[in-house]
Order: sequence, then structure tokens, then C-alpha cells
Amino acid sequence: MSQKNQKTTLTEQDVILTDHSKQLPAQFFKKSHDLLFSQLSLSPREHDIMALLLSRLHQEHWQSFIDGTAIRAPAYQFKSDVLCGWLGVSSTNLYNTLSAPAKHLANRVIGIRHPDRKEFDFVTLFKRLSYKNGILTIIPNDELMKEYLGVSQGHAQVDHHVFRKLKKEHSKRLYPLLSRFKHESHSLHAQTIEELHGFFGLLNEKGQLLKTSFANNKVFIDRCIRQSIEEIEKQDTHLEFLLSEDGTFGYRGIRNGRKIEKIEFLYRWHHAVNTEEQNERDTLAAERAPQERAEMLYDLVLHFEPEESGNPTVEELNMMMMYSAQLMEGGRLMNAQFMAKFGMAMREAMQA
Repeated sequence: MSQKNQKTTLTEQDVILTDHSKQLPAQFFKKSHDLLFSQLSLSPREHDIMALLLSRLHQEHWQSFIDGTAIRAPAYQFKSDVLCGWLGVSSTNLYNTLSAPAKHLANRVIGIRHPDRKEFDFVTLFKRLSYKNGILTIIPNDELMKEYLGVSQGHAQVDHHVFRKLKKEHSKRLYPLLSRFKHESHSLHAQTIEELHGFFGLLNEKGQLLKTSFANNKVFIDRCIRQSIEEIEKQDTHLEFLLSEDGTFGYRGIRNGRKIEKIEFLYRWHHAVNTEEQNERDTLAAERAPQERAEMLYDLVLHFEPEESGNPTVEELNMMMMYSAQLMEGGRLMNAQFMAKFGMAMREAMQA
């Protein structure tokens, strides 16, 4: 039996074991654009556990699930030494430190809202979280594979040393958002108060505030905006917050009459000399927009000829199909003729 057939027969689920901190990135973890702008409420410890998963998560870990040789999404396991170092606790305190946050994370729901289209989608973040024999196992929800892997609109590059020092839940939510736009050619546009309510996880599934006190803009801005900026400013020396013309630090309130309707964050990043970060920035800058890549791949499949140089890979074909709805909206047909070509391309790619 070939190695490929053995894997197809035997692989139920890939397990990604982390038994040493050197297997984690030295400084940065990635958080996808879709996760960043979702409606999500996590406690500080839950944020730390989520960041640990994102630090280890990589697209290649999902390849067996994508190509069908594994029937379940990958399971990520973290040994006690890694957990102690990441969370800053002793091994004797691990169970108590992890128990409540893991229980809550198992039921946490991420929300994608489109009020203009009267659409929403709420999905649980994880399939399972378990702790046994000093090992934490996390299984992400495979329905969120696109959001976890960041294949749609890029990602934020977050300094996990700074992130783990932040104590406030709203600071841990805001810092990755500010980390999404580090280059001068991209900026974070002003956010409406309603958008920020959702961003900071203050809304229920009906779009109503969980705490009525946050309906008061002064309370909301003080707790979620001002206090978060003050904490972040103390921890990251590469991020400089600016004063507005009204004297507010790190943000500017945009008014309609006397009422603040939007918040614009005022900040700039000082370029670090860190090689890892610079390489990541250069890679991101050179990447073709994902939908453009999908359109290019569609054209390759439409005109597919076997054994041509540059024919698409399995990964590229799967990535293209993630954008099937957008491709059809743009006039690209997914008819029988195209799907026949797609099948030929996939068979060749799997045999490569």
C-alpha cells in the first residue's frame, strides 16, 4: 500500500503538538482580518488562550482536512511547560487558571453582522477544549477555517509580548485592531459607535447592548477607548498615540451636532528593525488580493490543459472555491463545463 493510500485510510485527525516554547513564534502572532472585525467578547484569560492557538495555527496544518485525507479539523495540543510560560503561572496553578476560561471559550460565539443587508451569522469558535495529564487540547470549529487561516483579507501582526502584558479585556481587543494597520499606505477608518459596540463584544445576538450603561457615550468611551489606549501606550514603545485638536489622547470624536457618532483612532507606528516583522510586512505588501487570486485561478481552470507548467495546486484550487460566491457575483459561471475542468485540474494536482 502506498504512503498516500495509508494516509487516506488511517488519518482521522492531525494532532499538532507543542511541547516547547521554541515552536511558537518569537514575537508575533497573526490574527485574520475577519476575526479582527467580528463581534466577539472574551475575558483577558480567554484572549490569552486564543492568542496561544493563533500563534501555533498554520495553513499547512489544515491541508489533510482540506484535501479530504483527514475527516476532522486538526487538534492543537499544548504541554504544561508551554502553558506556564505563555500564561505566566506555575504548573500547580494551571488547572485553576485554565478551567473557567476553557469552559467559557467552549461556548463562545463569534458574530459576523451586516446590518445594511439585514444579515448576521453567529458560530461557536471551537469544537472542543480539554485538559488532561498537563496537556491542553483545542479543536477549532472547521466552519471558521477561512476566518482562522486569514485567507480572505489579510491579517494583523500582533506582538504577543505586549499583548500578554495587557490586563484589560478591551485593551486586548483594541491592540490587534491597531496592529492591523502598521503601514503608511493603509489606515483604519473612523468607526461608528454602533460598530464599536459590536467590536468590543457589547451586543447580544439581537444587536442590543448587554449593559445599558454603555448606551451613555461618555461611559463607553472612558471604559473601552480611553482606558484601553492608556494601557496600550504604557506597554508598546513602537506605537505612538496622538492628541486631537480637542485635546483627547489617542482618538477623536466625530460629532453630528452635539452627539459623537464616530471614533477615529489617532496613532502611528514607528518602524521597528525587527527582521521577522519586516519580512512579514514585505510579504503582505507583495501578496495579490485574495479575490484577485481567486479570479486568476478561475481563469486558469477555465482554460485548463493537462501537464501545463503553472497549473494550480490543490491548495490554490480549494482557496478559489472559497470565493465561489464572489466569483459568480462577478459573472464567472460555475456550470457543468467549468466543474468538469475543475475536476480534471484537481485530479492532476492531487497526483503531483
